[in-house]
Amino acid sequence: MSLVLLAVASAAQAGERVALLIGNSAYATPEMSLRNPLNDVEALARALRDLGFVVAKTTDLDAAGMETALKAFGAAAQGAEMAVFFYAGHGVQIGGENHLIGTEFSGNNIAALRRSSITMAQVRDTISRAGPEIGILLLDACRNNPFSDQGLVEQGLVRAKGGAGLLIAYATDPGNVAYDGTGENSVFTSSLLDHLATPGLDTRLMLGRVRQQVVMQTGGRQVPWVEEAVLSEHAFAPALDEDTPDDATASELAHWRTIASSVDPNDFDAYLRDYPNGLFVSIAQDRLDRLSGDTPAMNAAPAETLLASADPQRMTAALTALGLIEAGRARTVQPDLAPALAGYRRHLADGGDVSAEALYRDAAQVSMFLAATTLQRLRTDLVALRSVERTLAIAEDALAQIAEIAETNADALPVLRQAHNDIYDIHRSRGTILRRLDESRSYYDEVLNRAVLFFPPDVTTAWVGGDDRFRDLQQSGHHMTEDAALFLAHVAQADDSKKGSYQWLADLLPQE
Repeated sequence: MSLVLLAVASAAQAGERVALLIGNSAYATPEMSLRNPLNDVEALARALRDLGFVVAKTTDLDAAGMETALKAFGAAAQGAEMAVFFYAGHGVQIGGENHLIGTEFSGNNIAALRRSSITMAQVRDTISRAGPEIGILLLDACRNNPFSDQGLVEQGLVRAKGGAGLLIAYATDPGNVAYDGTGENSVFTSSLLDHLATPGLDTRLMLGRVRQQVVMQTGGRQVPWVEEAVLSEHAFAPALDEDTPDDATASELAHWRTIASSVDPNDFDAYLRDYPNGLFVSIAQDRLDRLSGDTPAMNAAPAETLLASADPQRMTAALTALGLIEAGRARTVQPDLAPALAGYRRHLADGGDVSAEALYRDAAQVSMFLAATTLQRLRTDLVALRSVERTLAIAEDALAQIAEIAETNADALPVLRQAHNDIYDIHRSRGTILRRLDESRSYYDEVLNRAVLFFPPDVTTAWVGGDDRFRDLQQSGHHMTEDAALFLAHVAQADDSKKGSYQWLADLLPQE
């Protein structure tokens, strides 16, 4: 075992942060060799050490070397706060299992591939047995390769879920290829390095930014995705004491997400008071009307009949979309649906019996409005982000030139100080936009994943209209109607294999 692996293995103290980075570039089969995995692990090792990780950086390992490194990592991860496994190199799926290929591979058949690789199951099991507070697997391992080109294996990796406390991030979506990159790092690793050290940013939101950046940089050709079963928040970088820039829209989005599925009328009353011109005012007023007042006595038989014949998961999703069941509770236990149905029936225009068709239609209308509103916000902020990042690139180039002049000309020092201040301000503006996008992106994905569970097959944007004060998209403008239609397309295209990716984000990319 190498000295670096021994150092990691000896660092097994409660609360430690440990990482194993494997970068395979120099394969025995010349056409498989890659340029960036070595650069990727070098850069990521520096970043993680700066964040207090004990890092084992290993390169160009054969299968036996990877197994040895993994064993040492498992020992180091015992009782750790955070255990990170990163692999850059070739990976393939064989028989529904992902294989990370060692550098000794030189055959041309499946048996040789199996002998020359370790499996994702080995990595998952090693981390699960170690039981860190959170285990994170980062796989930049879907480079194109000759054996997929020859039809020996399918292209890319297959979706594989982790267990409780595990988060698995793949550089690209199932069956696709991750780009090695034209710069010093791959597209995925470069994006990871951009956001890894953001102070106080939860890992799931950080990886949301990574996915967003990769989608934008590749024009939607590469879409990372994440599988996770993590309940608490974990950040790579600690939060700073200094205040973040105040942004009304970001604050509103964050606040709305905390109450979107609340069953407390006081939450919506407070929202309307704090954000009288907010994005979700009409929905908030509707929720307040539904939740306020006493429930009149009624015959429970229709609800009981409906519950007996309905799919509980589908009905739970629809009632959650209407704000009659708390989203957090719906994810952990199967709630009692009768009280929520009673609340829904109380506000039916004709006071009649509850029908499943009417319930799903009503929930679909609300979801379309929420989704279209959120898409509008996303679209605006993606344009703003691209503009700010272009400005930042120009400013950083100018700063480098000014710094070079200032080395020999003291008169340039005041200009250099101002340039530093300007870049600081641009970074703060970028951070504000990214926080807004964090909220909008996560909320849209939540609305989308819930809609998939209950949307009727015949839903159309024509459903959103009429006398309801908050549901007439035609009154809200042409773009809202277009975005409602886009949401319906995303619902129709969604399936379980795409959950965890932001594939839909490619449809929002700003036009060049």
